[in-house]
Amino acid sequence: MADAQTSPPPFTKSRSRLLSLDEVPHKRHVPPPVLTGVNPLVPEPGAPAFAERKDQYAANTAAELRQEQETRRQQRKAYLNQRRRCQGAAEYQSQCEEARKFDRESERVLNLQSSDAGKSNRSGDHFDIVTLTYQSSQGGRHLKLTDETVKYKAALRTKDIFGKHHSVQHDIITNQPLVANYIMPSRPAKI
Repeated sequence: MADAQTSPPPFTKSRSRLLSLDEVPHKRHVPPPVLTGVNPLVPEPGAPAFAERKDQYAANTAAELRQEQETRRQQRKAYLNQRRRCQGAAEYQSQCEEARKFDRESERVLNLQSSDAGKSNRSGDHFDIVTLTYQSSQGGRHLKLTDETVKYKAALRTKDIFGKHHSVQHDIITNQPLVANYIMPSRPAKI
């Protein structure tokens, strides 16, 4: 019996032997590389082939997520660059349009300054209210004819109304003829 106490049970020997062969019990023993430094048949420790399925899945998932984030980052960067280019093009177009408007306005002002139209100080009216004269243009002649026609028709109405409503053709106090004192304007000539 004493002999049984001194020798360990057989399963402890095999366990200690396994522990001495492999430092970590859950990984298998890898032989050292042969002559060339790298054995092509046996992958190195830490290579993906040694990883468990769940670790491989986690690593693949993380890599896919990183790749997706990088893809989104690249797409966002491309979108922002495109947007900056479009904004720059729009600003450039608006600046060019403003420059064209300024050039057209400058050219118009120079044309007005160089022509006689800007120096003549003429108004658009065909009658000058300061000198009480009509302009010698077509519009001035037409306005003069219209005004004379209105004056002539008013004088005819006045004479007609006076003749119908007065029984006496002379002034009672002075005995002067009333109609003779009224001077009729001449009939306006057509243009």
